[in-house]
Amino acid sequence: MLFEILSSLVAGGIAATTYFKQHGTGDDKTKIERIAANAGLVSKDGKKIRIYRRTKGEGFTEYVFQIPLGLSFADFEKKKHVFEDGLNIKRSTLDISLADLKTIHLRSNILEQTKTILMKKKKFRKEIEMSFDGMLKIRIYERPMPEWLPFSDSMLSQCKGWEIPIGVSRCDFVTHDFDAIPHMVVAGATRKGKSAFLKLLVSSLIARRPDDVKITILDLKGGLSFAKFKDVRQVEAVAKSPAEALEALRTIRDEMNRRLEHFLGAGIEDVKSAGVKERHFIIVDEAAQIASAGETDKEIKRLKVECEHILSEIARVAGALGYRLIFCTQYATADTLPRQIKQNADAKLCFRLQTEVASQVVLGEGETDAAHLPLIPGRAVYVTDRKNIVQCAYVADDDINRLIEPHINIRPRKEKKDIEKGNREGATSRSYSLVISET
Repeated sequence: MLFEILSSLVAGGIAATTYFKQHGTGDDKTKIERIAANAGLVSKDGKKIRIYRRTKGEGFTEYVFQIPLGLSFADFEKKKHVFEDGLNIKRSTLDISLADLKTIHLRSNILEQTKTILMKKKKFRKEIEMSFDGMLKIRIYERPMPEWLPFSDSMLSQCKGWEIPIGVSRCDFVTHDFDAIPHMVVAGATRKGKSAFLKLLVSSLIARRPDDVKITILDLKGGLSFAKFKDVRQVEAVAKSPAEALEALRTIRDEMNRRLEHFLGAGIEDVKSAGVKERHFIIVDEAAQIASAGETDKEIKRLKVECEHILSEIARVAGALGYRLIFCTQYATADTLPRQIKQNADAKLCFRLQTEVASQVVLGEGETDAAHLPLIPGRAVYVTDRKNIVQCAYVADDDINRLIEPHINIRPRKEKKDIEKGNREGATSRSYSLVISET
């Protein structure tokens, strides 16, 4: 009798295993192989990827494959979204793997345990990471990244020097060091997290280095996003028009030139060797509003061209002088992201973009990850010398107000300077100026 029961169980297990393999249900290795073949990732002589090993880790399973000659890791990385979507296709309502069945305790209510597993399977979306060290590594995670990461003061305490918090990756708390990588490009479609990150950046800099940071903000969308920062003593200006932007940038260029001459005369290489503690951050949001391409008004076009020239100069030479450029855009094109700025900004933080072309403009040729990020605000691709998918921290208005309140200093509004040398022809000079104090 016992032999018959055991034989039935073995036969049933073999049948179930065969069914899973044939249908790809719950067998991620088989799915990966089929997705690769269907996506055309096969060499010209018909060779396919071949499994080398499978490793179970804490919260993930890693599959290591040998890539056939004639294919590269880049070929597979371009199709990452295809693999991720394919691994999440449900062929039926029954999506249980053999590994899931092993977790069932026979002495407990098996039906309830099965229902619990099914509910988890429906709720969670498998996410993957790809890497290459001579072998193709595909790591499949059992649980998705958090979709919401609220800011906490502990994030600031984990930062050192000129680091600011970004968020979390699969394994780590992620920061960006603006002394190691001075300039950053930030991109992302509307309401995907770009503006929230900029507020986190400004608040973190003010809270962590209040006596050493200066900030100039070029917000040609009207300045509403950064209105709460305009009276903070660390903020030099919040420019809301091309004329105001040019005035602020001309002031920065004059400061840069004076510091450059001093460094050259004293044989100083950079701000670190000079012992200069101050860093001046220039934040451009939105770059499309400052782009001269397509501008029809000749006067405004002239202002924008000069703004672009100064920003490119900051990106090229000002890093060593203590200036940090954060260049942001919703509309990533060659016109809105100048070559000089892109080439000299070695850090990219890219939230979801609408097209693969836009993703490649920001991240580089063949990099389409930003177009296939899930529709989760704050989810981004962070690229320096390596690439990570991160969930950026969200700082609420109450936290921003708390962090910047000790540094608010209501100052008389500066009289707007004429951006031309002297008054324009036909204009009369003024003997008196109205000074308005903000309260």
